[in-house]
Amino acid sequence: MYDQIMSIITYLIIAGVVVFSSIKLSDYVDLLDKKTKLSGALLGGILLAAVTSLPELFTSISSTLFIRKNTFVVGNILGSNLFNMCLFFIPYLFFFSKLATSKVNKTHLLSMLFIGLLYVTVTVAGFVFNFNNILWGWFNPMSILIVAIYALSILKTPKTEDEKEEDEVESKLSVKQIAVLFVVFAVLLIAMSIGITYHTDWIVTTFGFGETFGGALFLGVATSLPELTSTINLCRKKNFNAAYGNILGSCVFNFIILSFADILSFNCGPLYVMDQSSFLLIIGMVLALIVFLPTLLLTYFSKTKPTIKFRILYALVGIIIVGSYIAFLVLSNINLHLEFAPF
Repeated sequence: MYDQIMSIITYLIIAGVVVFSSIKLSDYVDLLDKKTKLSGALLGGILLAAVTSLPELFTSISSTLFIRKNTFVVGNILGSNLFNMCLFFIPYLFFFSKLATSKVNKTHLLSMLFIGLLYVTVTVAGFVFNFNNILWGWFNPMSILIVAIYALSILKTPKTEDEKEEDEVESKLSVKQIAVLFVVFAVLLIAMSIGITYHTDWIVTTFGFGETFGGALFLGVATSLPELTSTINLCRKKNFNAAYGNILGSCVFNFIILSFADILSFNCGPLYVMDQSSFLLIIGMVLALIVFLPTLLLTYFSKTKPTIKFRILYALVGIIIVGSYIAFLVLSNINLHLEFAPF
């Protein structure tokens, strides 16, 4: 009992530092957005998304090289992505009035396309290549395609915005000072990420949870805390372009982590091992993307109005996405007898 209590307390302390660092990082991204001509899609979708995904990167490295448990990695990445989609519940429910009067960049529609392609790629990697042993040693060839899709997503992201809304900038920090502080808190986030991995292994061992479930719950949620706190902070500042870019960009960046972890998994076998929990995470994400797309189209084309009808629609979509994550948590602890190559 003592070990169980201490593992949870330590986990919460580390998570608290992650939250604080994430708030500071989103503040600096918002300042860069206001002080430069860099696009919100670039700052949120690539810069902030990459930094807030550093916990997933370093927990995955720790899981493959040190703990040698690949099941943590797949559960961590897919669980983080589904949790990230749940974050749209925040602007949809708590910041809807501000969202309804804003216009988001069309780049987010492309991000949706790339996320869909990446999920197809991971599904093929797990259910076709892995089950049929179409591997190069331990390495899955589909990891190369994942890298190519990510590179294409970067090329298609606009780097600057010619016209930006004039926002009052209260900070007296220079762009260089903001960049330095951004790096400092990014390094702090890395350190906490490594600690989270070991504490997740401690919690899973202490409580006797399944490894994929434990990775999706404790690693997936903890490593998504940066996206959660930065999304809240950016929505509060009415910077929805950066907030959307952060959520969707993080989902895209997470797949690069899978490819990188695949290279490092030579000590613990193939990475894309699909079990019941992985399958449920993929199904949940597909549902989340399907219900999210119409609201993104409405927001992009500025057809959303701050009326009760639209408020209910957006709230319902947020509830469905959150419900898909809750359904995963419940069903993962029930034996559905998916044992398991579906084709």
